[in-house]
Amino acid sequence: MYSIERANKYIEANKNNVQSTYQPKLHFVPEIGWMNDPNGFVYYKGEYHLFYQYNPYDSKWDTMHWGHAKSKDLAHWEYLPIALAPDQDYDKNGCFSGSALVVDDTLWLMYTGHIVNEDGSISQVQNMAYSTDGITFHKIKENPVITGQQLPNEISRSDFRDPKLFTKNGKYYAVVATQHQDQVGCIVLIESENLIEWSFKSIFLKGEKHQGIVWECPDYFEMHGQSYLIVSPMQYHSEHLDFNNQNSNIIMEGRVDWQIGKFYPNNLKEIDHGHDFYAAQTTKNANNERIMIAWMHTWGRPLVTDQLQHGWFGSMCLPRILTVKDNQIMQKLPESLSNQFIESHLNEEIKEPSKIEIDINESIALRLGTKDDYLCFGYDAFRKEVYIDRKNLKYQLIGEERNPVLYRGVQIQATHLTVYIDQQSIEIFVNDGKEVLTSVFYIEGIKKVYSQI
Repeated sequence: MYSIERANKYIEANKNNVQSTYQPKLHFVPEIGWMNDPNGFVYYKGEYHLFYQYNPYDSKWDTMHWGHAKSKDLAHWEYLPIALAPDQDYDKNGCFSGSALVVDDTLWLMYTGHIVNEDGSISQVQNMAYSTDGITFHKIKENPVITGQQLPNEISRSDFRDPKLFTKNGKYYAVVATQHQDQVGCIVLIESENLIEWSFKSIFLKGEKHQGIVWECPDYFEMHGQSYLIVSPMQYHSEHLDFNNQNSNIIMEGRVDWQIGKFYPNNLKEIDHGHDFYAAQTTKNANNERIMIAWMHTWGRPLVTDQLQHGWFGSMCLPRILTVKDNQIMQKLPESLSNQFIESHLNEEIKEPSKIEIDINESIALRLGTKDDYLCFGYDAFRKEVYIDRKNLKYQLIGEERNPVLYRGVQIQATHLTVYIDQQSIEIFVNDGKEVLTSVFYIEGIKKVYSQI
């Protein structure tokens, strides 16, 4: 049987056996084992708390726990004890993704219990846990608080997961990811007066045929009077440079009719145009800033550090402040994080997390890596594309996509690039964060950024 005590003992006994060759210095990684989606990202008592999908026992996905860490500045993280382990009948096969909400001084978690029934069928239910110290969590006796039995027949009961909590008009809500019987992604809205008794409110948004077969990890928030919905679609149809990964992450701006509980999107875009960005989740800090973090990977790609038996896999992207400018979402790093990167220039060795500022007035083609092991990135002025190309890497990160996704780009008239490089990642912020591209790599030896020409 899994338990928090067992997991914490295993981590303590084995964490020093991890091979750190590719571990980044300013991106969050697990102490040991496997990590995927960020969960319960929240600002609580003056600190950021980050929970995450976690298998401490192996560097592959398996029965999910909730790992836990906290930070004052989003750059330096303190590992905390496991928050949730699959130790109850209603979560026996995994504590899947969810979210956090601060009510008075209590930190509440809502998460999905994953259950494999005796006949092999899947049930997914929603559960609550709470903490008054931000470290020890208690699952409530009323769990599960809502099950698939309370959903309309057109909604899948085996794909009913990843609740994101929020408050609106004096009531508690959560958006939850599902699949519609029409084989399209769907988000449902559930509601509660007290966080204990939950009921189905509505189908918040049903996707279209080209928008993926299942949606995961929704996030709803409001900013500058606008409503935003983030979803992570599986198999969103590729559109030129957009949605080329098998699993995408999109943000929609729109409006909500709260009487009927329906979201009406006005527009949508891919949040990040790189190879590795999924399951984004946001929170608000003490300055009322909206901060976003995401898993810096995606499903269906090689697990290099697992294959190399390094004892860990998974990292988070650099957390980003979301703002709105000219009706467009902008992304930028908090100063507390960006100031940790060393200013670097072309042709300099990159030994520490580095930042390179590049003014653009014509095409530029750059390489990051060594002579025989490198990725390409830059700007094509003719096509007006900022891009990352991984075809020249020694460790080829070709996944399950029908067509190998080595090149990723975004169409934009670029005037400036801010490039953040850590041990195994590159994040390119275009025109002060109007667009961003995030990709990982596994390059051996001393790295440089140098011109291809």
